[in-house]
Amino acid sequence: MRKLFMTLALMFVLLLCFTGPSYADDNPVADNPVIDRGTFEEIFDYVQRFHISKPASDIMIRGAIEGLIGSLNDPYTVYMPPEQLKDFNDSLDGGFVGVGIHLRPGERYPVVVDTIENTPAEKAGIKPNDQVIKVDGEDVANEPLGKVVQKIRGPEGTKVLLNIRREGADDFELELARSSINVPTVNWKVLDDGSGYIRINTFGVYTSEEFTKALTDLNQQGVADLVLDLRDNPGGILSAAVRIASSFVEPGQVVVSTVDRNGKREEHRTEGRAIGKGMQVAVLVDHDSASAAEILAGALQDYQAATIIGGRTYGKGTVQVVVPLDAGGALKLTVAEYHTPKDSVINGIGLSPDIQVITPGLQMFTAQHLFKPSEKNTVDLELEKPEAIVNGMTVQLKYPAVRFPDATYLPLRFALEALGYRVDWQPADSSVRVTGHGSDMILYTEDGRAISGGQVIPVAAPLLIDEGVTYIPLSDLNIFDISSKIDGSKISIEK
Repeated sequence: MRKLFMTLALMFVLLLCFTGPSYADDNPVADNPVIDRGTFEEIFDYVQRFHISKPASDIMIRGAIEGLIGSLNDPYTVYMPPEQLKDFNDSLDGGFVGVGIHLRPGERYPVVVDTIENTPAEKAGIKPNDQVIKVDGEDVANEPLGKVVQKIRGPEGTKVLLNIRREGADDFELELARSSINVPTVNWKVLDDGSGYIRINTFGVYTSEEFTKALTDLNQQGVADLVLDLRDNPGGILSAAVRIASSFVEPGQVVVSTVDRNGKREEHRTEGRAIGKGMQVAVLVDHDSASAAEILAGALQDYQAATIIGGRTYGKGTVQVVVPLDAGGALKLTVAEYHTPKDSVINGIGLSPDIQVITPGLQMFTAQHLFKPSEKNTVDLELEKPEAIVNGMTVQLKYPAVRFPDATYLPLRFALEALGYRVDWQPADSSVRVTGHGSDMILYTEDGRAISGGQVIPVAAPLLIDEGVTYIPLSDLNIFDISSKIDGSKISIEK
């Protein structure tokens, strides 16, 4: 021990005395450093025994684990301590103790996707797009979503204090009692137009059985058209997606292939009777449709068993296994990448829909319009009112029509998507490309130009951008041969 202290003291003196530069030629070993487990154990021992903060070994080990996993640059490989593993397993089983909110990552704070029916969160009036900014008085800005969820959950009957931020209102505080929540992963119903609707919230242990029950019930009611809603679905168990795909694709067909780091391919195929084959199916997806949701949507798209409607999906195309650890907890480890039946890779890219409709309220309308198309589409709006009537269907608007002294403006994406156009924002030149009904038009936000087929198209007024939302003057819709009329605060457009 005395020799060790003398060595450390000598090193300390040398560090104080020698402050000159270090050159690679002075230390040829530095070009080829050897860092192995022995080096790690040696550093760990020195830090634990001599660091001034007297660090606890469990904190150091946790930090080492997080550093090791962080070096992979893989957000899906994670260490789950015993308490997080229990929450993970509960989520796959469809049950947990909490307050009943679905969250997604936001820019700084978690954002509420929705609340579960008859839960403390719903009863307290928490709404979609609310932000959770504090849990039990602790600010959760930029914290991983899993950690925030862990803080909100707890023993049944205990209380949790949430600070909520809502657009247009002052921040407020809610005290909620945690309760046991059992959530079916599949919900279904028959819509007013006679088509069926099945929503899959996540792919859990019992999801395929729940889905078969739902589809069988709809079949018995004579439903021929089906809306399969995979929006905001984070994924889950791969085998559940394969079994659900088997309801629409003949037995023996590849649903997904997984390819490991050595290039070894494993194919997962359909089996059993395709009880939904022959139905007209529309699958709704959005940016938060991920993993197993993308596997299912990709397979149905490749086999032309469904039409995919919505936005580009998340692009989570890797497969994880959960490895139980001897000391408790588990390692969720990425072991393969998945490919669609046509060998497309989705990881980091996402799945492109057959019909792009970004406006959430219009995705259901588009699906039902696919089943029962009409010769023309009519949209009725009212100034400053957050809803519209599209072919008789009420659609909620995030951004209503507005009037300024010089013109009346409509939210561009909503107005054109409601009439069957595709709208793409082009950030390179701050333009909007509008295609559909034989048109291919570029609208420039900076100088107000409209270009079609290389020709400049005269417009009455330029586009308006307000708080990140692009609006089009009502009078400019005529360049798309869209008819419009206005009566006081009421507006009607038709194509």
